[in-house]
Amino acid sequence: TRIQSSIAWINNWKKPSDFFKQSEFKRYFEGAKETASNHGYNLETFNIQELDVTPKRLRTILSSRGIRGVIIPPHPRTYKIPYKSWRDFAVLRIGFDNPSSKRHIVCPDQFEGGRLAAQKMHEAGYRRIGYLSNKNKELRSRYNFLASFQTTRDLLNPNSKFIPPLILESSVPSVKAKASYKSWLKEHNIDAVFTGLSFAINWTHELGLRIGPELGIAGTSIHDSGTDSGIDQRPFEIGAVATQFLTRLISLHEFGIPEIPQRHLITPLWVSGSSLKKNP
Repeated sequence: TRIQSSIAWINNWKKPSDFFKQSEFKRYFEGAKETASNHGYNLETFNIQELDVTPKRLRTILSSRGIRGVIIPPHPRTYKIPYKSWRDFAVLRIGFDNPSSKRHIVCPDQFEGGRLAAQKMHEAGYRRIGYLSNKNKELRSRYNFLASFQTTRDLLNPNSKFIPPLILESSVPSVKAKASYKSWLKEHNIDAVFTGLSFAINWTHELGLRIGPELGIAGTSIHDSGTDSGIDQRPFEIGAVATQFLTRLISLHEFGIPEIPQRHLITPLWVSGSSLKKNP
């Protein structure tokens, strides 16, 4: 297909390469790039920290290149776009990370993911299932995993004593956090954990527990949580749908702030592996 124009991919990470160290995010980009090419567009990355440009200056650059569509993937910091000066662009965000209520969003259905995890871990034979996360992850996910997981888990085990989630203060593993994890497992007699923290795998090994038989572990993302069981949020498809949605907006000349912002949720898949093999 002949390349007609470009779609801008905004990378506002301090080190642009850090974005691609997360498998989930890398798949977003791959899905978006492949689909853009199929629709006759080139996906052009703009590394904001390296370019050292303001949103106003970036707008001028994009306009001069004839770019009308912009995709903003997850970032560790908010990238604010002035609504008035960017009224000539179709702007789409991926994920719940720093979302604007005035922009369209394509994201994984994390609420469905939490429900699915509770159901499948229950079917695998686990009954004392806990949820492990940190404050940053919960703010970025809008508590979607936590809310649906705990609600479904408690409905499936109505006679089970309530197990509180362990929400760590920091995103960085520490001796104190590991001690909290150990105490939490023991105090609530937990036999399985649903988490998005990859270092929980190492902690569990260091505590002398066999993953699966003694402590089941499932991840909120099998791409980045270090386990072979859990939720496949289908990041490639998320990137692909984001591009499909954006190209439609461009073709219909739907630029600026949408009258009715939309959220396109991508249904997750469940993957069950060795980390959820409970002893008979």
